[in-house]
Amino acid sequence: MSYCFPAETPWEIIETYADLVRRRHAPRIPSRPPVSWCSWYPYRLGVTEDKILANSRVAALRLKSLGLSIMQVDLGWQKGYLPSSFEENRQFPHGLEWLSQRLGELGFRLGAWIAPFTVSEFDSLVREHPDWLLGGEEASPLKSGEWFWQPHGAIYALDLSHPEAQRWLREKVASLAQRGVTYLKADFLATAADPALRSRHDPGVVAGGGTEALRRGMDIMKKEMISADPRSLLLNCSGPEIPGTGSFPLLYACNDSGNTGYVGWEHHKVNYGLNLAGHLFKQGKWGIIQPSCLCVGLPGTLEEARLRATATFMSGGQVDISDDLTLLPEDRWKVLLATLPPLGKPAKPVELFEPIMTSHWEYDAMSRGEGKILFDTEEEVSRVWSLTVESSWDTWELIALFNYDAPRGRDGRPRITAFHLPMERIGLQPDERYWGYEFWSRQFLGEIPRETTSETYTHHGDSRSLVIGRDRDKLLVSFFGPAVKLLIFRRLRDYPWVVGTSFHQSGGIELDGVVWESEGVLKGDLNRPAGENGWITIVGSPQMPVEAEVGRIRVPVIPGSGGSVILPVVSRGEKTPWTVRWA
Repeated sequence: MSYCFPAETPWEIIETYADLVRRRHAPRIPSRPPVSWCSWYPYRLGVTEDKILANSRVAALRLKSLGLSIMQVDLGWQKGYLPSSFEENRQFPHGLEWLSQRLGELGFRLGAWIAPFTVSEFDSLVREHPDWLLGGEEASPLKSGEWFWQPHGAIYALDLSHPEAQRWLREKVASLAQRGVTYLKADFLATAADPALRSRHDPGVVAGGGTEALRRGMDIMKKEMISADPRSLLLNCSGPEIPGTGSFPLLYACNDSGNTGYVGWEHHKVNYGLNLAGHLFKQGKWGIIQPSCLCVGLPGTLEEARLRATATFMSGGQVDISDDLTLLPEDRWKVLLATLPPLGKPAKPVELFEPIMTSHWEYDAMSRGEGKILFDTEEEVSRVWSLTVESSWDTWELIALFNYDAPRGRDGRPRITAFHLPMERIGLQPDERYWGYEFWSRQFLGEIPRETTSETYTHHGDSRSLVIGRDRDKLLVSFFGPAVKLLIFRRLRDYPWVVGTSFHQSGGIELDGVVWESEGVLKGDLNRPAGENGWITIVGSPQMPVEAEVGRIRVPVIPGSGGSVILPVVSRGEKTPWTVRWA
């Protein structure tokens, strides 16, 4: 079978390819991305059933209404911390079945981490059934590597072509399903595809690479889980991804995210700007992608938390929360809540195939009037993601700018970075007028684009509003890194209109029924859980409103940046009506 690709952009070609694969294999994909909680980053091997339940009680009050449905126990629940163990240790004295029942009372399902293809040297399988393990050309079994965590030691790979090894896997996975596990995070799957382990029980199965053997093992896990509970979900951390080769509906899309603060911005640059960006085309077509765990808590900075959350949200995939909810500061709760529920639609990495230019400007050179642009650079990673958001009341463009670096000038002072954004490549028409808004700072950016000329005096203060002008068909957006900016561009109206909110990264998908009435009334509904507080920013107002109501209660309005009007809102429940009136 052959296909002829029309003359399209590289991104459109890869999306066409993804569609062809999807139609060929018809993968089973959830209707919406799941929201889960994972124990790994806050607790690692110190996880206990008490800690799971403590987080679950907080999650039931603050996150369940935004889609959280799964509480997943990561590595640390198994006896001896062995990756291939299916028995609980003393940190879970009541067992997984009991824990599943307690979670069910709170409205959650139980998930569990397993690495069944990776067998520790301390596992009885090595002594009792060495023939179930893969070997090399001269040794059988042959160790695949060393286990990084306790109890360390050598690891071996399960021979998925062996009937008895398959039976063992089937029984072990079925035992988890019987204990109430309906979500499996299947990790280290690629161990069984180590090309050095070529000696298999069935030589008819692919030897080097082991893709077919992996498919068989993954198929066993999938069938056992789905037959026990059709709602079951499985996360593929390192197995074959293309539908039809044994893939699960949830696809790990980058390297581990790591604890905040420790991994550094260079890690995020590669992890999100290269790895995740290259997987965005799979979202909703081959499965639901998962950009590793979402960590927004301490000890990392607030800006790092926002970058992690923005990349996760713009992926459109699964949100896998991994913070200690019992200790999460309120400024981080704001970041987390704004990421939920997931949108389900992935952004496009604008410069994945064609770079976008950035400039670094030096303080002293600008002060001397020597001009701004000192260094023009192109990066090999994607730093600009664009997404068209459609709601029942408006359509707008959402642009994420990831600045992973903090360059310094010849004088040792920081250099500001300016992004040169071709308007059409970020979904904007050069002859249209827009209102701009930055989500994380809640700053109204005024009318976009703003014309500039070479004769205009420029200086450092021009960057105070992010969008500093227009260079032909490009927008210039400048800010210091490392940082992230989430820009909303909405078509300009000749009457007051909502430009953004503080509730959801989408820029307004949480609003419904927004309408401007000729009597001078702007109104709509906010769909957020009760008790959330934030703002709706309104622009295009010739004067301050005379009256505003939220949930039929009078509230004050506040003048915001650039002549905007800020409506403070505390959500009253599932639907909170709001109204703003002008004279």
